[in-house]
Amino acid sequence: MRYYAVSQWLIFFFIYCFLGWIWECCYVSVRKHKWVNRGFLHGPFLPIYGSGAIVILISTIAVKDIVPLVFLLGMVSSTILEFCTGCCMEKLFGVRYWDYSNLPLNFKGHICFFISLAWGAFSILLVCVIHKPIEAAVLMIPRTIADIIAVVLAIYMAADFAVSINEAMDLKATLEKFTKENEQLQMYARRMEITATFAEEEFNKKKEQFMAAVAEERRQLSERADRRYSHITSIIKRNPNAVSRVHKESINEIKEIIANRKAKKDN
Repeated sequence: MRYYAVSQWLIFFFIYCFLGWIWECCYVSVRKHKWVNRGFLHGPFLPIYGSGAIVILISTIAVKDIVPLVFLLGMVSSTILEFCTGCCMEKLFGVRYWDYSNLPLNFKGHICFFISLAWGAFSILLVCVIHKPIEAAVLMIPRTIADIIAVVLAIYMAADFAVSINEAMDLKATLEKFTKENEQLQMYARRMEITATFAEEEFNKKKEQFMAAVAEERRQLSERADRRYSHITSIIKRNPNAVSRVHKESINEIKEIIANRKAKKDN
């Protein structure tokens, strides 16, 4: 391994983004028994894998011939990257696009000891096997052409990021609306219980008002969902395991709405 030009690093990044996308799509598709275009982006790239590969390559440059250190440094560096990325995405979008909460030895659901071990094993495979032929192929590309390829792919990914971030923000806004309106419905329900305790006649009157309020809330909720439906559906389909701690009920409700609409469409 040697030091590379910026354009060569970028090409490596895009290659590993693509290979990561292939792996994730195949893995998730097998588990879901249907094809899933996996990832935050629309295109065939998973930046977490590309970033992970670059971080591993950089962190192991000085020890690339010492396998135990490749494992250790690769595991630590990629785990830090995964944790920071997961925290930032959840903070920004209100959603976890991967979650290890159901696995033992996880930390806040963003990282997991066994996944970190897998990153370490991948580091050895990457540095000792995978990267060598890819490095040879990229170094054969004339520098000018490599620069052009890097710029074109960077522009494409930047555009994809812009669209995908817009979708993620639409999903966040919808989740916040769902959560707020569900809280309002729960407040109405509590008022109903209190009213029923003191006056049956007043309870029946409040019940009618409550049912009317529920119907109106659901109508408005449906209209808002319809306006963002294509964006929300797209990002949920690409991330079927996405979860939200803050909007847990809301994201499950959105997934149910999408599933019901798909079932009606198929019928």
